[in-house]
Amino acid sequence: MAQTWVGDYIRLAFRIHKAFQSVGDGPFVDSYYGPTELRESVAQEPEVTADDLVAAARVLRDSLPSQGFDQQRAGLLSRQVRAMEVFCRKLAGQDHVLQDEIQQCLDVLPVWKPDAEFEQALALLSEALPGGGDVRERFRTLQERTVLPSDRPELVEQLMHRLLYEARRRTQQFVELPAEEAVEVCTVREKSYGAANWYLGGYRSRLELNIDRPIHLFGLLYQMCHECYPGHHTEFALKEKHLYHDCGYLEQSVFIMGPQLVISEGIASLAQEMIFTPEEIAHWITEQVDPQLGGKIDGVDLVKLIRAFSASALDDLGNNLVMMLWEGRSEAEIVAYALKYTPYPEEYIRPFFQSLKSPLRQVYAFTYAQGKRLMAPLLQGDDRTQVFRRLLTGPVYPSLLAEWAVKEGE
Repeated sequence: MAQTWVGDYIRLAFRIHKAFQSVGDGPFVDSYYGPTELRESVAQEPEVTADDLVAAARVLRDSLPSQGFDQQRAGLLSRQVRAMEVFCRKLAGQDHVLQDEIQQCLDVLPVWKPDAEFEQALALLSEALPGGGDVRERFRTLQERTVLPSDRPELVEQLMHRLLYEARRRTQQFVELPAEEAVEVCTVREKSYGAANWYLGGYRSRLELNIDRPIHLFGLLYQMCHECYPGHHTEFALKEKHLYHDCGYLEQSVFIMGPQLVISEGIASLAQEMIFTPEEIAHWITEQVDPQLGGKIDGVDLVKLIRAFSASALDDLGNNLVMMLWEGRSEAEIVAYALKYTPYPEEYIRPFFQSLKSPLRQVYAFTYAQGKRLMAPLLQGDDRTQVFRRLLTGPVYPSLLAEWAVKEGE
C-alpha cells in the first residue's frame, strides 16, 4: 500500500512537471533515478487538467497518515505534498498571498533580508579590494584581472578537476562517500545558468560549467563546493545510499521544487564554509592555483576578499527582489535597488531580474537565503560536522531544523 502511495506521488510530480513545461516554465522535477516505468507512463498519457492535479494532490495529502511511515519521513512527505498542491493551484490560476505561498511551498516564512547586511557586505568588499575609488569599478577591475580564459576550455576543466579533487578530499574527512560515486566535468555554451549539477543516479553527476559567461577564479572554487563537494552531488549521492537503497524510500529518487529544495540549497550555499576557512582558501589558491595562472592575485588581501564574497551573494538579494516584485514595484525601481546593494553591473542584474518573473523561479529565489538562515545557527558548535552529516543523509525539512534550533537554545 505504501509503495502504491509513493508511486502515485512520483507520477504526480511528473504530471506537474509536464504541465509547467507546457506553459513554458520549469523544470519542476530536477532529477530522477527511480523506476523508469513511472516516468514513462506519465510521458505517454494525455495532459491532465490543473483541477485534476489539485484533486490528486489532495488524495495524496489525505491518505498519507494511513501509510504507516515513520514520523520524520511522513513529516517531509506531508510538506512536499502540500507544496505540490499549491503549485497545482497556481497552474489552475489561483492567486496566493506571497507569505502563504512561500510557507506552503517551502515550509519557511519569507523574511526580508535587511539592507544593512548588503551595505556591510559592500563595505567589506571595499576594504578588501586594492586601490581606491568606486567599489564597483574596483570590483570590475579585479574580475577582469582574475577571469579565466574562455577560449581555453581545457585549462578551465583542468582547474575544475584540481579544485574538485581538493574539495572531495576534505569532504571525505567527515563523510564516507559511496565507492562508486563520481562527477563528470564538462564545459557548455548557450545555457541560462553559470554552473549546474545534474544528478544521474547511481552516485554519479554531470557538472556543467557555462564558458559563455566570465569564469572568475574566486567564484570557481565556490561553484565546485556548491555543486559537488560537499554540496549538491554529495547530498544526492548520500541520500541515494542511505535513504533510497538502505531504507527503501522510493520517493527520494525524485527531486522536486519544495521544502527539500530549501535543504539542498542551504547545504550547497554553506558547502565551501564547511571544508575551508578563508585563510585556507587564500593559502591554497596562492600556493596551488595562482602560479599556474600567472600571478593574477598579487597584492590582493585574499582573506578579506573571501570573507567579503561570502557576505555578498546575489542569490540572497533575489529574496528581496521577489518580495518587491509581489508588492508591485516597477522594474526600474527593483533594478535600481539591486544595483545599489551589489557590486555587479547592470548587464548581470537585468537577466537575473528577468528570470524572477517565472513563477517557479520566484519560489526558488527564497531557497538560498532561507536555507542558510535555518542551517547557520546549527553549524556553529563543536558538533558542526555531525549536524552537517545529518543534513546530508536524513529526510530533513525546514520546520524540523527550526525545531532543532529551539531545542539547542533551551
